Amino acid sequence: MELEEMKTIWGEMSAEIEKQKKLTDSLIIKMTQVNYRSKIGKIIVPEIIGSLVCVATALFIFINFQQLGIWYLQVCGVASAVISLLLALLSLRAVNKLSSINISNNNLKQALSDYSKGKIQFVFVQKLTFYLGAVLMLTILPVMCKLIDGVDLFKVTRLWMWYVVAFPFFRWFTTWVFKRYKKTIQGAENILKELAEA
Repeated sequence: MELEEMKTIWGEMSAEIEKQKKLTDSLIIKMTQVNYRSKIGKIIVPEIIGSLVCVATALFIFINFQQLGIWYLQVCGVASAVISLLLALLSLRAVNKLSSINISNNNLKQALSDYSKGKIQFVFVQKLTFYLGAVLMLTILPVMCKLIDGVDLFKVTRLWMWYVVAFPFFRWFTTWVFKRYKKTIQGAENILKELAEA
């Protein structure tokens, strides 16, 4: 075998190895993107469902607003509808920020930076949701009792008893959801970090 033939064969092998390396890198990035989307999907679906429920609640209140009659129920109704719409908007924006990270089109440093910004926004929104949800619970209970049952809780019953029963459950549920989301977000972050280390 002559030297020229060996150079040609060596060049072809190097090109083939480089081609396989690019293909392997591309497959790893695509698999990472799929795994990331799968992890974030565990957050997206419940958040979208929750947002739809919030929008439906606000629409229900606005459509039946005239049934509230008394000024304090109307104030509670407006507050409930506005908070519901705000919760839906904030939630969808935060989830969109996390889900729109494109690992394959960005360089990894940019993807990690985008993820970090999305994570900060999502955690902030979740904490804000806790406080807004507590206010919503205060305002929506009398509104829904009036719209669904026709009962004015302010006149019929001691309203604070409902809150004493409902707040511990609300606190437990929101804490449980936040811990699950935090675990899922950490898993998504680990997927990105593994790609960075590879």
